[in-house]
Parts: sequence; C-alpha cells; structure tokens
Amino acid sequence: MKNQNRKKQGESAAKCKKEDYISKLPNSIICNILSYLKVKDAVTTSVLSSKWRNISCNPSNLILDEDNMLIKREHSLTYVLLHLSVVQRLEFKRGRTLAFVSNVNMYLSHVEEVQKIDKLKVCFTFRHNEYGSTDLDRWIRFAVEKNVEEIDLCLLEENHHHLINASPNDGYYVFPCEVVGNYEGQSGSKSFLKSLRLAHCVLAPHMLHNLGFSTLTTMELFKVDLKSELHIQILLSSCSNLEFFGLSECYNMKNLKIEHPYCQKLKYLKVKLCQELKKLVLYSTSLEALEFKGSKIEFVFDAPRLKTFYSPVSDTDACHKELWPVFRLPIDIPQLETLIMECSCNMGKVMTNRLPTLTFPCLRHLEVIKVSTQRQDLWWVARTLKACPMLQRLELHLKTYLCIDDDVRERGWPPKFEHNHLKEVVITGIKGYLCEIEIAIYLLRNAISLEKMTIDPRAKVYIENGKWGQAEAFGNWSRVGKPKVHRHLKQEANSSAVELLIK
Repeated sequence: MKNQNRKKQGESAAKCKKEDYISKLPNSIICNILSYLKVKDAVTTSVLSSKWRNISCNPSNLILDEDNMLIKREHSLTYVLLHLSVVQRLEFKRGRTLAFVSNVNMYLSHVEEVQKIDKLKVCFTFRHNEYGSTDLDRWIRFAVEKNVEEIDLCLLEENHHHLINASPNDGYYVFPCEVVGNYEGQSGSKSFLKSLRLAHCVLAPHMLHNLGFSTLTTMELFKVDLKSELHIQILLSSCSNLEFFGLSECYNMKNLKIEHPYCQKLKYLKVKLCQELKKLVLYSTSLEALEFKGSKIEFVFDAPRLKTFYSPVSDTDACHKELWPVFRLPIDIPQLETLIMECSCNMGKVMTNRLPTLTFPCLRHLEVIKVSTQRQDLWWVARTLKACPMLQRLELHLKTYLCIDDDVRERGWPPKFEHNHLKEVVITGIKGYLCEIEIAIYLLRNAISLEKMTIDPRAKVYIENGKWGQAEAFGNWSRVGKPKVHRHLKQEANSSAVELLIK
C-alpha cells in the first residue's frame, strides 16, 4: 500500500514538472511580467514556446536606454573623460549613438505589429539636428500611433554634458509637438496620452499643434526650455484635464500664470529652482497643493482650495532674515491647513524672532524638517505652538549632526504655554541627544490635549511630489539612544496620560 502511494506521488510530481503553468496564464498577465524585464531578457524568453515568442514581440512598454539597447561597454564614461582626447570623445559619442539608434530601429522593426503601447521611455543623449534626432521623432510617432498613454524622455544622460561642446541647454532636442499635439486632427483618432515627462529638451507647442495635450493628467518638466511666456500659455490653454504639473529648473519662464479658463482640474503644482521666475500667479478653484523651492518671487494667489504647501526656507541671507516664503503664507493662503517646511542649521534663531509676528489661523498639520549641526533649539518649537493655535498634528524630522551632551537643563526654557488642540506628535530622526529629548519633554508638558507621542529613530526624508522616504536609524540607537529616551520620557508621559510609542 505504501509503495502504491509513493508511486502515485512520484507520478504526480513528474506531471507537475511537465506542466507549464506560466504559459497557461492569460496573455495580459504574461505581458505585464515581461514589461519588468530588460528588452534583451524579454527577447530570450521567446525560446520557451511559440506563445512566448509572440508575446515578446508584443511589448506593452518600450524602455529604450543603455541597459536595454547597448552591449556592456569596455570603458566607463569616467575612463573616457579622463583618458581620451576631445576628438576621441566625439568619436566615442558618435559610435555609441550610432549603435543605439541602429539597435532601437532593429528592435522596433520586430514589434511593429503590436496593437497597444502603454509606455515609451527613452533615456539617452540626443541633441537638436544631430544624428538620431529624426529617429527619435519617428519612435515617438510610432508610440503615439499605438495609443501610448505615457511618454518619458530624458535626453541628457548623467555626466554626458562633458561630451557636449556647448552648454547643456544649447542645442536641446525639440519635442515634436506636432506628432503628439495634432494626432487627433490628422487621423480622426482620439489621443490616449495621459502622462508626459520630459527632461533636457525644448517644449514649445504651436496653437495648431496642441490638441493632443488635452488628455494629459500628469506633466512633469525638468530642465526644459519653454522658449517664451506665449508658448507656456499655449501649452496650458490645452491642458483641460491636467491634475499634476511639475516644473524643475526650467528655462525662459519669468512669469507663470495659471488662471481661468486654463487647467481647471489642476490639483498639485510643483515649481522648483526655476531661476528666471519672478512672479507666480494662481487663480484656481481646483488647486489643492503647492510645492515651491526657489529664491524670493512675487506671489499672487486666489486659490480657495489650496490648503497644502511645501517649501524649504530659501538659503539666501535675505530670505533667512525674512523667513521667506513662510512669513507670506498667513497673508497669501490664510486657509492653509497643512504646511511642510525644511529649515537649515541657522534657522532656529530666525524662526524664534519671526514666528511671534505670524499666526496661522487654520493650520492643522505641520511638518518641519530641522537640520542642526549642534544643539536643536527648543525656543523655535515653543514659538511654533503659539503661531499655530489650532494645530492638531506636529511632526518634527530632526537631523542633528553633532551634540555635546550634558544633562536636561530646564533653566532657560521658554515659559510655560498651554496649547489646547495638539493631539499627536511624531518626532523622527532622533538619536538620543538630550537637546532632542528636551523638545519632547516640553511638548508633553505644554500640549494639554496631547493623546499620543511617537519617537522614531528613522528620519522621514521628503522626496518630492508629496512622497516621503525613510533613513536608517542611528547606529547605537537600540543600545544607547532608546534606553536614554525611554528613561527621560516615560515618567512625563505617565503623569500626563499620553500614549508613548518609542520605536
């Protein structure tokens, strides 16, 4: 009987080995799996079966970059820059571009029967009217004709500006707006493009070539030459469904105006380090969040739904003294409910001096990324509580690089101040320095409605576009920092009935 059972188990195992369960999956799922592979790896799956061969010739994503389209180079770019002459560098660049374009054209000739492309991503160095630029036009046209939904172009690879004779923004590739923007008019077909991300190129649509931008919900531009305010207005006039708009280090933009009837669905606007920008005008009934980083400019806001603002305090001396742009927010955005700001080492004293003159009447959620080379200053925390009387959640993300510890010193603390609405405090990035512990003790004693305090050694790190990351905890946190924090805070929390969570 046992032998029969073993025999059946062996036959079942052998049958399982012969069964190809992956090939039985629906084509849509296999396509999704292959879309995460490099092109050369996806192509090798064609030897598995005729079904896989057909699927590998029908990719849903076209990822055209060095890893996918070029063999591993004998020499790194660092070697090229250090050891080759200018003429040799140009030869290297020309040969590399020739190989890349040839390989992409060959690959696309094998997938030209594909019915639908979800995403086109190109990461390679292309310049205006240089070899390969017309091929890139053709690749974009191919994707648009296949109803592409996402286009992502980065046209100056990292460190490749050393291979370019002119300054990086001279001779930028000109994005073919007539291919995307007039596709609907040419064929009578509907544009499917929803997301457009461009880096290191020119974007200057003509009034006749902007129809295809009307379907966009996301547009993000990095180091893009916008040519003129007229071209910007033409672009915005067509973006009737745009929800996210990001501009980082863009050129030829002195004034940015988003006003009726443009961008009526825009919810999130990011403007970052656009050095030529002098004025930002927002007349919007849909905008909910603004992320701004840059030098001092003129704000003109009429955006009643704008309730979230992120900005590092500018590093210029003048802006430090004024706490710009934070000091403008109670005036420009009195309805603000969420504020995320990043402050450098020298800002504690400035905040202490400037915050008493400010009141954020509606602020409910405040996050402060506070960098300090030495002690964290307690006074700016106290001033913050007074400036935000309706605050309910406070998050402090500390970066304390060096602190010579002594004992907790209550002498010289800010006077007692009862805050009636603060319910939750989160402190991240804490290393166990006593200057950090003093902040927690002060909040436990003065936030009389506090319900919960969380101490996390892993600092929250702001990435962008409303997204956060997390850093590693300090090396000796578990052995030294955590016991010290627990010892100082547990008794304070117990006396005030606050839930204390130390991670």
